[in-house]
Amino acid sequence: MEQIRNIIGPGVSRKGRFVLSGHQPVYLPGVILFNKIALSDAFMFVGHCQYVKKSWHSRNRIRLGDEELWLTVPVKTAGHFVQSINETFPANDFWKRKHLGSIRQAYAKTPFFRDYFPELEAKILSHNGSLSNLNISIIKTILWWLQINTPILDSRDYAISGSKTAMLISMCEAVGATHYLSNEGARAYVDARQTADAKIKHCWQGFEHPVYPQPEPFMPNLSIIDLLFNVGPSAATMVRRSGIILGGEAAAYASSA
Repeated sequence: MEQIRNIIGPGVSRKGRFVLSGHQPVYLPGVILFNKIALSDAFMFVGHCQYVKKSWHSRNRIRLGDEELWLTVPVKTAGHFVQSINETFPANDFWKRKHLGSIRQAYAKTPFFRDYFPELEAKILSHNGSLSNLNISIIKTILWWLQINTPILDSRDYAISGSKTAMLISMCEAVGATHYLSNEGARAYVDARQTADAKIKHCWQGFEHPVYPQPEPFMPNLSIIDLLFNVGPSAATMVRRSGIILGGEAAAYASSA
């Protein structure tokens, strides 16, 4: 407990409330994840969860002209029927130039391309570890760009057990969280009665995708790099204003700090 207090620092929880959220490390995620992180007092990556083929773990979408383009990181899975995201590695390095070339083709003429692309390019080209570490590295860079200072934790540093709701409870107990924040995609497995029995209050993220300057027709739910390349520093405010915490006394907007 003292370790987590030292990481988070004094005064981060509001009125004795400590809101934790978490997510699997995903590739070039969209706005919704960054809003959830901004709403939280701490955020935990759960890369110990099982890797799922053709999921957000290894792919996401950008806009190329009037179409959505999937960027997919090829991974090594031969002989591994069950492997965690932490145990999953890119199959080769050829995808790096392909992805960067597609991003350059799609966004080179956007107003803020030169502000972010060089660092993103360097991050991708220099990576030689697991898929999980690649995704976490990119996400932390984007958090820096968005000036989101929420403490970032990793399940590898804690004795997290269980799955679904039991895992959320274990995460909260590991760091002393009083509330857990989930996005709508978790409704299929979150049991609010189970969290209540564990003395943890469960909350939902209310999210509305921001509309921002983009060629017509507007395409929502792309990787957040689409927002960054198009609006630059204004993305920070848009991300924070795109969602709220729903759930009684826990209701709140993301801090503007």
